[in-house]
Amino acid sequence: MIELVQIGKSYDGKTFVVDDVNVRIEKGEFFVLVGPSGCGKSTLLRMIAGLEPITSGSLRINGKEMNDVPPSERNLSMVFQNYALYPHLTVEENITFGLHTKKISKQERKKRCMEAAEMLGLTDYLKHKPRQLSGGQRQRVALARAIVAQTPICLMDEPLSNLDAKLRAKMRFEIRQLQQQLGITMIYVTHDQIEAMTMADRIMVMNGGRVQQIGEPLDVYNHPANIFVASFIGSPAMNMTKADVLEQSLIFNRERIMRLAHRFPLETKNITIGVRPEHIRLANKNDPYFTVKVVNVERLGTETLITFALTKKEHWIARWNGQCSVRVGDEVPVTIDEQHVLFFNEAGERLYMGVGDDYVSFRETKF
Repeated sequence: MIELVQIGKSYDGKTFVVDDVNVRIEKGEFFVLVGPSGCGKSTLLRMIAGLEPITSGSLRINGKEMNDVPPSERNLSMVFQNYALYPHLTVEENITFGLHTKKISKQERKKRCMEAAEMLGLTDYLKHKPRQLSGGQRQRVALARAIVAQTPICLMDEPLSNLDAKLRAKMRFEIRQLQQQLGITMIYVTHDQIEAMTMADRIMVMNGGRVQQIGEPLDVYNHPANIFVASFIGSPAMNMTKADVLEQSLIFNRERIMRLAHRFPLETKNITIGVRPEHIRLANKNDPYFTVKVVNVERLGTETLITFALTKKEHWIARWNGQCSVRVGDEVPVTIDEQHVLFFNEAGERLYMGVGDDYVSFRETKF
């Protein structure tokens, strides 16, 4: 178990690039740190590894304080973004390199290397040099080096960022399978929210050095804590717009109005609402609807992305299954799944209005 208690990092003693991080990572968990570039996730990972000193707070592994323990004594392995392979060594030598310092016998090193190579499909490449390998094979060598160390904790810093899209998808599956097979605790850093959603047991969303939300991927997707999480997690991003409250109505840019089915907190004004693209659909005969003008269509084979004008200044995106025949310029009736509408206050925090009140009924009105 890994515990981070009020962890902070500052390089100048004034500005904190990582601030007040509190989280407990359970044994055998696949935990993903996700956020935009510069949010502090790699710095946090390096502090766990011991490659960066901790400015404030406490890092504990299995209950033991680790703030001042050297990296070599933390009993963990790390896979870097650039793989960190030695170009003059063979694949076999790269895999077993770290075992020399642990005074492990030559026979045991050979055994571990063969087991890892077989697991990752590297048996035929053990005598090759890194320059003779593809990007995916080099990534597997870096993984094999972490495996042979047989540490209970493995840290990964954006290991797939140098691979093409097809290979990334394959390696996501392989890394997740490997982690489950070995039962190790894995802390994985990425800026790619698809990697976070598909690989993690839990994710921690970071922005500006601070934790925004921690939870299971679908829970974070369906119940974002604030506007940043709602807009960062999900592709295409959540549709959002400002709205004013007038009695029991939400008014967008004085162009459209949503009638509220239930009473809205009167003290809450100038709110933001959010709707996922998949929760906007073509209206059926009896549905309340908006008539919108299509401004862009992206047919992806299995789904179609429709961009339409919500107001004169704002565009929203709808995601529909299949290959829709809608064209640019068409005016179509759309409806919104009421129970999936999210509300945020002026500070960007999610509003929770209680069971039965967290949705609205949509009806188009023109001023």
